[in-house]
Amino acid sequence: MPFRTCAWIHLSRLRFNFREIQRKISPARLIPVVKADAYGHGAIPVSRCLVDEGAELLAVAQFKEALELRQSGIAVPILIFGRLFPDELPEAIRAGFRISLFGAEDIRWIERVPGKEAAHVHVNVETGMGRVGVLLAREPEFFDHLLRSGRCVWEGLYSHFATSDETDKTYAREQLARFSALVDRLKTKGSLPPMVHMANSGAVLDLPESYFNACRCGIILYGHYPSTETSRSISLKQVMCLKTFVAHLRRLPAGHNVSYGRRWKTNRETSIAVLPVGYADGLRRHLSGRIQVLIRGRRYPVVGTITMDQIMVNVDDDPIAVGDDVVIWGDAESGQIQVLDVAEAMGSIPYEITCGVSKRIQRVFVSDDPYPVAD
Repeated sequence: MPFRTCAWIHLSRLRFNFREIQRKISPARLIPVVKADAYGHGAIPVSRCLVDEGAELLAVAQFKEALELRQSGIAVPILIFGRLFPDELPEAIRAGFRISLFGAEDIRWIERVPGKEAAHVHVNVETGMGRVGVLLAREPEFFDHLLRSGRCVWEGLYSHFATSDETDKTYAREQLARFSALVDRLKTKGSLPPMVHMANSGAVLDLPESYFNACRCGIILYGHYPSTETSRSISLKQVMCLKTFVAHLRRLPAGHNVSYGRRWKTNRETSIAVLPVGYADGLRRHLSGRIQVLIRGRRYPVVGTITMDQIMVNVDDDPIAVGDDVVIWGDAESGQIQVLDVAEAMGSIPYEITCGVSKRIQRVFVSDDPYPVAD
């Protein structure tokens, strides 16, 4: 579709990443995380692709995300990380969603749901993230209560790393030691559930001792390393390629201001390409003057303040034309721009960059990969 700003989602690359991750963690199973609209990639098409590839369990953050997937025809179990409240539990149980427990109150809520349908549950335990999870020191009888429950089928036990994407793994290993000690205690008592998972993307790359029998992966599934501090122990391909086009081309004299605040001006006569994409599309203002884009295989700097609907690029005296394709980030025939580099430019992480691509940007799903991608 010519002259459109689109996020091209290459499902063949998603499949490649899934297989590479699964190969790395085998025999543990991969739990793909498709929350936040599959990190901005489109949860329903992405989930269908992953189920076709062999995913037996998907993970989301919210009840409504799980419901959207189920209503789209996706039948595999779906784990919900967020807390479910009494008004959501009846439908969640009927749909077979995997419900996260964070304390004894969650068990009591499930036990009060009318009917006899079993609720499949995963227990989230606090090991050092300080966000959510059962505080076992405060609820020493939690697991006894769970095992006595007539409504709960205990399927999984999990926790979450706070620093697995950092070079120093000391704290991550402390968390892992706490979790492993709990796993050993439950195993000794004969009450360990069939699924145990702690490894996220950073841990999958660098902490194989944390694999247990399942791993939850989000950002690496979409082709991005969590930070510059993790290893590159898995070869990845960027799934999303954000592309736009040159809408206007202006020849400006020396000393001419560009965009709001007059924060950049030409130092000589030069050509400025105007692209129809801005912060309303997900290119944060904080990226102003900090990133480059690809046009005809060459990188050009974004200049001036990023506006709601447009950004400006200094293309010097090069033979750029209105209608030329422009790569904001991703792998394309003309070259590659890493989302991680864009994230670093604004002091952020790849998660925020892809999740921030707004609904105004059309997603185009491509099943094949028409050109080779650099490893």
